[in-house]
Amino acid sequence: MFSKNLGVMLYVDDVAAEKVFWEAVGFDIVAESEVMGFETFDMKSHADSTATFTVYAKEFIRQVSPQVIDMQPSVLFETEDIEGLHARVAAETDTVSAIQDQPFKNFNFASPSGQYYAVKGN
Repeated sequence: MFSKNLGVMLYVDDVAAEKVFWEAVGFDIVAESEVMGFETFDMKSHADSTATFTVYAKEFIRQVSPQVIDMQPSVLFETEDIEGLHARVAAETDTVSAIQDQPFKNFNFASPSGQYYAVKGN
């Protein structure tokens, strides 16, 4: 049986830049380590979240699991304050979209590695 915890692995070009970005938009960095000479870190969108995102360098993944290097999840975050979060993300990147009303209140943005994420307002 699966546990209640969820882990999502993100493969990026620059682990350090991703860490700076995700911290700036409000994620909690819960662990940092080095694996086979590559920096990695774990983060959560909220301290109480059961979902953990682990960020790995693409070069590391090419060495240990080259078959998954091009797989990227489609991640949808949720927020109670879409306008506030939108402003915070917009202060860190120019890749943030305007807030849309359809099919629900939402916006999207890219992290420094160019991966896009969506945010849904509650």
